[in-house]
Amino acid sequence: MSNDYAITRVLHCGVGITKWMQLGLNMMKMAAGGVGKNSTPGEQREVIWKAYDDIFHHILPDVVEELDPTTDYWPSSPMQDLSQSKAQHATFDSLQQGDIHYWDVWHGLKPLEEYKKYVGRFMSEYGFQSFPEKKTVLSYAEENDLELESEVMLHHQKNGDGNRLIKNYMQMYYKDPKDFSSFLYLSQTLQADAIKSAIEAHRLNKPFCMGTLYWQLNDCWPVASWASMDYYGRWKALQYTVKDRYKDIALIIDKQGSECNFYIVSDILDNVSAELTIKLFDRNGNLLYENKELVLAGANTSTLVKSEKVDKIIQYKKQEQPIVLRGIIEANKKLIDAVDIFFEPIKDLTLEKPNITYELIEEDGVTCAYLKSEKLAKDVWLETDKEGYFSENKFNLIPGEKKKIHFFERSSNVNSPHHLFLEI
Repeated sequence: MSNDYAITRVLHCGVGITKWMQLGLNMMKMAAGGVGKNSTPGEQREVIWKAYDDIFHHILPDVVEELDPTTDYWPSSPMQDLSQSKAQHATFDSLQQGDIHYWDVWHGLKPLEEYKKYVGRFMSEYGFQSFPEKKTVLSYAEENDLELESEVMLHHQKNGDGNRLIKNYMQMYYKDPKDFSSFLYLSQTLQADAIKSAIEAHRLNKPFCMGTLYWQLNDCWPVASWASMDYYGRWKALQYTVKDRYKDIALIIDKQGSECNFYIVSDILDNVSAELTIKLFDRNGNLLYENKELVLAGANTSTLVKSEKVDKIIQYKKQEQPIVLRGIIEANKKLIDAVDIFFEPIKDLTLEKPNITYELIEEDGVTCAYLKSEKLAKDVWLETDKEGYFSENKFNLIPGEKKKIHFFERSSNVNSPHHLFLEI
């Protein structure tokens, strides 16, 4: 496929392109000498570098200029300069300019909190692995293959350290799963929490950081990977999380030492007047504290709208019961965002069996599921025997609230949940 044909084809699809970015990363690595067993022989490096330079710095920009002159072109990623030298490519240390790939969380086994420390102007690649759901795993494995070191599971894991990294991170942040099915579910919860940490770190640093792109959206075969949707298009927990965290207006609650900071991040080009509500609940759903105040979120930026001492919040905690803080922002009596945070490490939470119930109700020809819980339930996960996705998934349930969920079936226009199954 020629370069001009490929670009013309994309333009004819009516896709809104804001920047043409070419990923010459693999060629760039080979030209720089390669990595490990894939090292490039010295005599080939200059040939590869010239090919990389010709394609990404001369041919493609000329084609884009001819066919789409109003859109910017960025020749590679990560980059910090257009000097056309090897020094133009960004590194972990060049956070003040260009775009950054950050992989110390995951490959480097750094804690998730490191995402807050390494925020560049545009975070163009970072990621975290998980397994697909069990239905997908059983498309390539038998029940007796369901353990991390089985031949089949290792074959469907192309990052050599991937399974070990998932397990190590899981041990850092969660209690041990009770079985392999729970391990699959927890791997997705872990992945979603990791990328959520990154996205929020990037967005609350707006306008210094003006872009955040996680790796990756989907898979080319059934496999454990960085994808947020698996090979069959089934949404992992991460897909629901990024859908939520990429809202035009988002509330981000950031615990920094003794402070609990409340930010509203807006991609809207006007200021937003909103009401911020803070509620504190115990695991039985008892309201321990509530506060409401009017706040103003700046246009197209991140605004710190409130700071509170952590000690002031946790003073309402009773004995060893966990507490959850729910932050809510509303504008013109319309819910904009709601976010929950806990004040203990997840692996230390003492939660009880939640006893979740649900009912299916027809509303305007659409079937909705209403869920309730007797006890605080964290990371509720819904499954169905139909192919499609839910309006929301991986969510918390506070006793006393009724959660409304839609299901959008992929194979038809009928939006009706069938045989919902819950995992906590």
